[in-house]
Amino acid sequence: MIKQYIILSFLTLLVSIDVFAQNDEKKTSKVELLGALEMGTNDKIAKNAKRILGNVKLKQDDVFMYCDSVYLYTELNNFRAYGHVHLTKGDSIQVYSDSLYHFGNQKLSMFRGNVVMLDKNVKLYTDSLNYDMLRNTAYYYGWGKIVDSAATLTSSSGHYFTNSEVFFFKDSVIVTNENYTMHTDTLEYHSKSNKAIFKGPTTVLNDSNRLYAERGWYNTQRDLGRIHQNASYRNDNQTLDCDTLFYNRNEKYGEAFGNVVIKSLKDSINLTSNYAYYNEAKESSLATDSATMIQISKSDTTYLHADTLLSYVDTADGGIRNVFAYYKAQMFSEKIQMRCDSIAFSFKDSTVRLFGHPIIWSDSSQMKAENISFRIVDNELTDIYMKEKAIIISEKDSIHYNQIKGFEITGHLKDHELKKAVVNRRSETIYYLEEDGQLNSMNKTRCRQMIVHFKNGQANQIIWISEPEGQVLPLKDLDQGNMYFNDFEWLKHLRPKKVEDIYKWQPYTPKR
Repeated sequence: MIKQYIILSFLTLLVSIDVFAQNDEKKTSKVELLGALEMGTNDKIAKNAKRILGNVKLKQDDVFMYCDSVYLYTELNNFRAYGHVHLTKGDSIQVYSDSLYHFGNQKLSMFRGNVVMLDKNVKLYTDSLNYDMLRNTAYYYGWGKIVDSAATLTSSSGHYFTNSEVFFFKDSVIVTNENYTMHTDTLEYHSKSNKAIFKGPTTVLNDSNRLYAERGWYNTQRDLGRIHQNASYRNDNQTLDCDTLFYNRNEKYGEAFGNVVIKSLKDSINLTSNYAYYNEAKESSLATDSATMIQISKSDTTYLHADTLLSYVDTADGGIRNVFAYYKAQMFSEKIQMRCDSIAFSFKDSTVRLFGHPIIWSDSSQMKAENISFRIVDNELTDIYMKEKAIIISEKDSIHYNQIKGFEITGHLKDHELKKAVVNRRSETIYYLEEDGQLNSMNKTRCRQMIVHFKNGQANQIIWISEPEGQVLPLKDLDQGNMYFNDFEWLKHLRPKKVEDIYKWQPYTPKR
């Protein structure tokens, strides 16, 4: 009981303070009648209620109000206005409506019917608007439309803070301009800076793309924004998902941060990283920080990682697209793996070029040369070109290796498996012979050219062309001097054995 009495006393005190403030406001801010064509009283409506007609003009402080007719309640300091209602406040705010109920002590105006509010470059349209002049706040419920120089906005409810020119909108919020349409459920709009801040599921659409996020901001005049929390971008050619996305629609570029996933819908190529940059106007893109390109083909999935992945269109070369991967480039698929310092790919000739100590592994074969390139046909690796110190090594057991070397080797692949190699200029081979499934001798031969056929990653047929010279040695006569070529290096420890290994770079200095 005592507790209830204390609460009641506290509430009474608050009400008393509010009444005192209102009474004080009455003394200092009365609604004044400045002019009209006709005036009378109507006690049936309220005691001492004045019925005023024709070109009515009222004033309270810096607020002027105009209408066709009004009921003025002098003792209450209120009035009801009807017909061509027009309110002005200061030199910027104007409000038009069919009717108005104004509470003078609270300085609260309630506009109803065809309401239009003007404030500098902003226009607000609604059927019902309350304007709290003490708090410099206008708010509506049910429906409202805001128009400024940059965009048009509609929502179910909204608040407008006239001093800061900031809007808060809630439910079924739609922002449109000539370039896009934005849908959200909660929006804060800064009219001075044309900045829209959203704090709920939001979609931005235009003819060619779609942005989505649950937090972020967008500048409606400059057409740029930063979004996060389930951020995504979609168009007819690709999709992008990331933690945070910055996008400049006018300059047509974007930056993505954190868990970036870009999917190409045309060629089944995906790109992942923690940072990506895309310039739509220049058709260029860059990815760093765990950058990985993933290509899905009919026979395998290929993963390529490097410090930086770069793609651009060379306008000086007929609009040909080029792709670069640098540095510490490593690639993994189930059937083929590779590593080098950097990779260049041109769509002009569908050729991939490897630079900086390139090595390729296929099944039990290792391919190495000063220069390596290969062709891509229908998203499949077909031919490998090796030049200068070219060597192919296949493991027979822990100490015996088939070896093919030459100045130039062309390897032919099918389904990412080495099927044939053509060796030109200074061709040499070390090839182990078997009897009853056991190694029994080694064939060491040299000639100008040879053709080697492979099965299951091992050479199973060698065709020597143009006067081969060689010898067959039994295993007991083999030693370190004749079992290996001078530039032999078995680099199994450098080979990526699973996808995760492409992110682990091991330093390597080639044998000289």
